[in-house]
Amino acid sequence: MDPKVVSLPADNSDVFENANTITKWMLSQPEDTHAQLAEALFEKLLGEASQSRQYHGNGHACVKLCSFVQQCSKSSDSAVRQWAFTESLSKELFHFYLEWYEHDAHRALRLVLDVLVASSTSNPNPEAGRLVKDHITETVVSIVARKYSQQLTKSGLQCLDHFLSKKVISLSDVALKYKELEQAVAEAPDLLLWRSFAFHLFSWMELTYVCPLAGKNLVHIFRGLNAAAQTLDAPDSAGFTLELWREWLQDALTQNSAILEDIKNYVLAPIFKTDRDVSLKLLQMFNRSRPLTGIDHDMTDQGLLLQLATLELGKKHGLVEEPSHGDSVPQQSAGKTVVLQGSLLDSLLAHPSVSVRSSAFSLLVSSQATTKPFSEVAFSLLKSHIAAFHADYDAKVRNEVLGHTKNLIKRLKNIITVAHRSLSSQHQQSTEGEARQPAKKKFGPEVALKNAAEAKEVRDRHEAFLVWYKDFLMNELLPTASYQRHITALRASILLLKVGKHAGATDDTVDEDIAQTISYDFTWIRLLLDLLLDPFDDVRDSAATLLSLLSPNTTEDARTHGLLKVLREFCTQASKLSDRTGRADHSDGAARSQGLLCTWLGDQDSQIAVLSDILERVESKISKAEEDLGHAAIENPVHADFAAISYVWQVLAKETYSDDQLDGIHHLQRRIFFCARQIWLTVKHVLCDDSPEGHLPEELEDIEGLDTKDLLSYSFRAVHESSNLLRLLVGMLRMKKAPGVPFPPLDVFRETGFLTFEQLASLRHRGAFSTVSYTFMNCCQLTQNIRNIYSELDVSENLLREWYQGSLNCIMTQASTTRRSAGIPSLIAAVLSANAASPSFDEVYGTLETIGKKPVRMSETDGSNLPQVHALNSLREIFRSSLLSKRAEGYLARTLHLAATNLKSEVWAIRNCGESKASIESGWDGHSIRISYNKYPTLPGVILSLLRSADETLDQASQSGAAEAVFPALDIIRRAGPPQEHRAELQKHIEGYLGSRLWHVREIAARTLCSFLLQGDWASKIGRLLAESETSTNQVHGALLTARFVVERKADLGVDFRADSTSIGVLLDQLTQRQRLFSNCPELQAAYLEILNLLTNYGFYEQVAKAVSAEATTVRSGSYSALLDLHASLKLIYDTAAIEDVELLRTHVLNNRDVNTTGRMLETIPEAWKRADNTKIQSGLCRLYLDICATSSAPEIRAQALTNLGSLIDGDINPMLSCAIIEASGTIMAALVSLGSDKHRQHIRHPSRSRPLPLLLLYHHPLTTTPNPSYLPVFSALYTALIDDDDEVRDTAATAASALLGTPSIAPTAANALVPWLTARFASNDEFRARVVCRMTGQPYSPNLTTSLSAEKMLHHALDFDDSSSQPKNKTWLGLAEGDEAMRTLRGGWRRVAGDDQAWEGESG
Repeated sequence: MDPKVVSLPADNSDVFENANTITKWMLSQPEDTHAQLAEALFEKLLGEASQSRQYHGNGHACVKLCSFVQQCSKSSDSAVRQWAFTESLSKELFHFYLEWYEHDAHRALRLVLDVLVASSTSNPNPEAGRLVKDHITETVVSIVARKYSQQLTKSGLQCLDHFLSKKVISLSDVALKYKELEQAVAEAPDLLLWRSFAFHLFSWMELTYVCPLAGKNLVHIFRGLNAAAQTLDAPDSAGFTLELWREWLQDALTQNSAILEDIKNYVLAPIFKTDRDVSLKLLQMFNRSRPLTGIDHDMTDQGLLLQLATLELGKKHGLVEEPSHGDSVPQQSAGKTVVLQGSLLDSLLAHPSVSVRSSAFSLLVSSQATTKPFSEVAFSLLKSHIAAFHADYDAKVRNEVLGHTKNLIKRLKNIITVAHRSLSSQHQQSTEGEARQPAKKKFGPEVALKNAAEAKEVRDRHEAFLVWYKDFLMNELLPTASYQRHITALRASILLLKVGKHAGATDDTVDEDIAQTISYDFTWIRLLLDLLLDPFDDVRDSAATLLSLLSPNTTEDARTHGLLKVLREFCTQASKLSDRTGRADHSDGAARSQGLLCTWLGDQDSQIAVLSDILERVESKISKAEEDLGHAAIENPVHADFAAISYVWQVLAKETYSDDQLDGIHHLQRRIFFCARQIWLTVKHVLCDDSPEGHLPEELEDIEGLDTKDLLSYSFRAVHESSNLLRLLVGMLRMKKAPGVPFPPLDVFRETGFLTFEQLASLRHRGAFSTVSYTFMNCCQLTQNIRNIYSELDVSENLLREWYQGSLNCIMTQASTTRRSAGIPSLIAAVLSANAASPSFDEVYGTLETIGKKPVRMSETDGSNLPQVHALNSLREIFRSSLLSKRAEGYLARTLHLAATNLKSEVWAIRNCGESKASIESGWDGHSIRISYNKYPTLPGVILSLLRSADETLDQASQSGAAEAVFPALDIIRRAGPPQEHRAELQKHIEGYLGSRLWHVREIAARTLCSFLLQGDWASKIGRLLAESETSTNQVHGALLTARFVVERKADLGVDFRADSTSIGVLLDQLTQRQRLFSNCPELQAAYLEILNLLTNYGFYEQVAKAVSAEATTVRSGSYSALLDLHASLKLIYDTAAIEDVELLRTHVLNNRDVNTTGRMLETIPEAWKRADNTKIQSGLCRLYLDICATSSAPEIRAQALTNLGSLIDGDINPMLSCAIIEASGTIMAALVSLGSDKHRQHIRHPSRSRPLPLLLLYHHPLTTTPNPSYLPVFSALYTALIDDDDEVRDTAATAASALLGTPSIAPTAANALVPWLTARFASNDEFRARVVCRMTGQPYSPNLTTSLSAEKMLHHALDFDDSSSQPKNKTWLGLAEGDEAMRTLRGGWRRVAGDDQAWEGESG
């Protein structure tokens, strides 16, 4: 019976309610129609499921479909049952699954896989089941191997995982299909085949959404191969070992290092969770692996990262114990866990690679639980290496270390708490006389310690380390320590205070024991107070935060005077210092100290009194400024006091107050506003001048010591801090109304808004109106909330509408004194940020658009009053604002059209605004694409209309303006690609711009046209452009630019040109046909040669040589062009490289007299000649570079030649070659010693100091045994470089020191290791002793120590205070500017040299 004749019930029938009703109805029909009905019903249900997939349905249709097929497979009707297992049905379901799951991984699709599993394994027709399985296997394997026509990676990998898990298909089935699909491995051994297949899976891990699935399949492969390798009759996996698996993982990481975390989480973690024995074997293998022990070792960083990641994962799964040495391995751990090797971690913690070093630290502190004790070896490693981590110049490393430090502190405190609890419990049991047998000890991280002796030993060990760690942090805060050490120690100290003592504790409370320890140690307090005046803002902020967490010691005694008294004295001194220097860091430190004082005071009245005292001081200073601004700017800066009020107010705002206190606070708030207004009126004439940077009023010119910088700094900082203070006051209105909250009075809020409006409307100082605009924006936003706070506010009063009308008045009346309209755009943006119903976004945009559209002619204006400029700049600000840009996206097409229209204006100021605004909308930043044609359906039409209007203007006089008008449109197409709508017409218009008489127009048109030519037969399309443009030189030039940009773009996209050699041949044929035309114009010939050079560089020299005649590449006499000469010279570089003719290259380079051309040639030679690696050619290139150095007088030419020479000899160097290079470089070595000396080092710029350092790499290779004392100057230079302030210098010196010491390490570790290395070899040498003493005392080296300055004079000089710095004038006394950890090492080394074991006096603090 024909299935088409079978009739089905209506769609709304109850028959289709579910699979049961459908099957019941089908079986009720005549028996001979069951199979046809089943087929028809299946097609209907499959169509509904496909439609549901298209519209992201809930999966009900899919459930109904699969349930129907399953019921048919169990039907009593043999015809229906046979139909349910047919091959065609299974294939349809399989491809339905692939397409749906790829885009929507609905859980209902699992039913499809169940149907397919049944069809493959339980099919009554075994042949049909085998065909289904083969088809599924072939499809998923081809998907993994990238042989499938569609990219269905996620669904294919999910299907493969499911069928392997259900054992429907085996690894042998996969291998067989892979051999058929991948001919390259058809004859390869089985392990090579599996390596190839596994690396396909590794490559798919680049896609985050398929990482877990790829990992699951890799686990299947590992388990299958590993299990088969244990079986003697498994030849397909013979030779598979854990070491081989490790090599696969490491090689995969070498190809793509970004998948390390994915391998760790999705490949290794499942193995560790389910197979402990295999996991232990893997971990033992990784734990045995030795780290990189020499600079020539072949183990890569990726291998070390894999090693560390695996061990850390094992540690978190309880399979790896704390580090120890071989003799201290716990017996109970033998065979059950893997114990980390301390020597392994010791070398990795000092590894030069940042990633390796950080991973090693993470491994050291990580644990399965926070109550697992540290070993003594772990503490020893932390003590040895944590200082280097704190001093690391890479902020990312320091932040990672702080994250691990938090875990370290949490473990320390939790373990100490568990040990105390265990001891208390045992003590209580013993005092109660409970007789009990000693329980068998349980092992596990969460079990409290039961043995008293062990609990005491664990407690004492961890408490001792905690004490050491606190002392270490305190020493890191010394004034002579670096910024890196300061900020890391401060943040670690905050963690030490805030991390709780219990496993479930939060970080909201302060550890009172730690706080008390720091509070009673006045060394801590003094160091922290000093850091309040540090030059770095984050150091000051962290120090203030740390001090605010401490409970003040209010006791007064003869020894301490109490913390509050010390803080009050510090506040007084800091304020005096701030007034004297006026420095921003001193002012901020003084202000923070006042906020800290307010925090430490116990009662609210005392805190309010602090605010009142500061306010009186501010009022006094403002009165002086009103009388004599010049002297006030020098002697009485007010910004520190305004900032102090801000910090005090932040403390007061957290509390609630009585009515009497609120009255006093409201009075203080009005006084604060009055001070802010008065200082504004005092300095307004300075900041509102059209050129405030160079403005000094005549009445102030005679004041001694006052210049424009001082006056401007005083004025800006005063307005800046006062505006910040007002923003804090009105910011209270964001809180919910509650009794006792210190809201500002309504008049203060209202007047603050009008004051900031006035400031924005008149300011000309960019820094000032940036601050004020933020305050005004807050006022605008708060207008939507103030009626909830102020019930007395009149219903008719609309402050936001008033400010909007005032902004429009500024647009229409203010002169255009600045390109960006000063503060007017900020006024508009602030009004819109309120997101109010009136004025609405649409209303504001429409008004600005209307103003911006008004035409203006040069004859009608002098350019001083252009509302259009203010309106366009306001629109530009809307698109730039992070708060408004999202809402502005709907107006993008209109704004783009407006910008393009204004680009054709006669008035330059309007054109400039249009260009700036268009650059914002079209994403001209070069980093992002903000255009989606689907999101803006009208945009293609707008782009087309812009191109049309510009075409109509091309014949007019304003061609340049018309061309500028299309730049936004062209740039959108270039970045976002061409829209499908109007594609052909857009391409036609863009091709027209290839013939523009303006070079930059042709260039951007050619770049835009690339997006049209990347697909299909691009070479023929370029040939068409060349054929259509032979009558126009500009058009030909544009076509050549297009050809070059297409080739470059394809190369950037990773296109394999070897696979597209046919297109390259077509392009060369098209160019060859027009060689004579190109030779008539120097610019055309230059563009032509540039294409040839590009193709030659990509490996098409033979094709280029065959297609190009010598005449076409010859520069004609009389038609000199610098551009042509350059590309002709580069062409000769590539030609000589292809034929390996060094003499011809030598002749051409040496005879070239143009510096720029010669420089480009030298830059190109290494790339062009990289394939020529025989000794004869390299010798010829070396002689060429040396001759250039001898004959050229241009420094840049000689520098490039030496760079090329260095790259030639930067390879495998044996000791003989190394010594020969050193012998030939005697003058350089002399310069190196001179540059490294203390006398000259501080006056030498970084490039001069870093250039000799690579020679140290060569110099120290043979000097690993007993160096001669004559090398001491070089060793001194090396040590100086290791503690240099430039990371490049330090890194290069660390590499040299690593070669010398035999162990790779970072600069701080290398510096610490170099001192004992030198001491062991030169302890008895007088020169060495003299150098140590001179370095310790910070003096230039002198063999005669009697000529050195006395300690008394040096100390007096060091304490000589300079007002320009918060530190002594000479911070380098005793050499501490070079790093005091190095000095501590030197002191220890010198004590060993001198035989003095006594500690230096005062060394501890």
